[in-house]
Amino acid sequence: MLHLVPPRTWKWSTMRASIFLLLCFVGFSHEAKEKITNGTECIPHSQPWQVGLFEGTRLRCGGVLIDRRWVLTAAHCSGSRYWVRLGEHSLSKLDWTEQIRRSGLSVTHPSYRGNLGNHDNDLRLLRLGTPVRLTTSVQPLPLPTTCATAGTECHISGWGTTNHPWSPFPDQLQCLSLSIVSNATCRAVFPGRITDNMVCAGGKAGEDACQVSDLQATPRTGGRGGRTGWGGGGERASQGSRGDR
Repeated sequence: MLHLVPPRTWKWSTMRASIFLLLCFVGFSHEAKEKITNGTECIPHSQPWQVGLFEGTRLRCGGVLIDRRWVLTAAHCSGSRYWVRLGEHSLSKLDWTEQIRRSGLSVTHPSYRGNLGNHDNDLRLLRLGTPVRLTTSVQPLPLPTTCATAGTECHISGWGTTNHPWSPFPDQLQCLSLSIVSNATCRAVFPGRITDNMVCAGGKAGEDACQVSDLQATPRTGGRGGRTGWGGGGERASQGSRGDR
């Protein structure tokens, strides 16, 4: 059996220190519906790193472009290969900015335990068959060198359903702003579920995100983080969402 490792410049310890991953406890498989609660339509192509992972014409997961040939997604997005769509805003209409690639090599975090754990280290890298062409609508996400502190505003994007209970996927990319919450506060709300690898974010009551695609810390020094995860399930959104870093 081949043992695959990510490029030397992408050590997992570095990835954990620079990337926020919100991991959804509501439905662990890629069959689960994604969700942004009370989000709004993004300004078209304002999130040029946003990626949609498709099996055929069916949206399975979101992801973040971090290099011309690499996409960061969640380990629980366990499909063998995906059609990777970039430069999208509307899923049903031609934006004239789209690029489509086929994923090949995938590298899952070696400490990810799937449904046996709490989705700690829920990280996966996908290598694209051919590099993307960089445009104003397709750009890699600038990764930070330090973790965002409590109170930092973050922006989340994805094509997740927009209310609770579940509703169909929206056609346009959705955005939402949340703020980083201290892990001490988060552990009080979600006892036994938060590890030192995770970061929490919360917003107004009724605003939340679960299994969406992109989480960015508003840059104070030019850095952002990316990929998403699990929330309080909508009805607990005011208590916070949680994620890996």
